[in-house]
Amino acid sequence: MVKDTTVGDNIRRLRLESGLTQEELALRSGLSQGYINQLESGKRRFTQKSLEVIANAMSIPMAELFTGENTAAPIVKKNPKRYERKPPNKKEFLSLLNELPDEIIEHYLILLKLEKEIREKKGRFKRRKGSEERGQIFNIDKKKE
Repeated sequence: MVKDTTVGDNIRRLRLESGLTQEELALRSGLSQGYINQLESGKRRFTQKSLEVIANAMSIPMAELFTGENTAAPIVKKNPKRYERKPPNKKEFLSLLNELPDEIIEHYLILLKLEKEIREKKGRFKRRKGSEERGQIFNIDKKKE
């Protein structure tokens, strides 16, 4: 279930536009700073009375707290590079593989073969450049099982 934080986002936006801190708004409205924080973050539900006091404290009509537009810049900026998929570290993979006992290597080899088979059936398997060499590095048998 997705929370609708329109009211909380609007309280934050309007408060910041007014140059007020949460504490200043709390003092003007008679509510606690923690309550204001929870309203803005969507952790707490609002009451009609609390919205009336907040709207009066900011000298705005209460209806402005319900507008769907949130034109404010995001409070937290996301770093898109942080979420990019990184290429696999093949050297690390090979060094780990060299340290494992043969029975564990055999286990993962079976899993890799099954994954390849599933992807081939779905048409998603693409042979990558250098895959022949990797087969030799891993001592993978190319005979049919």
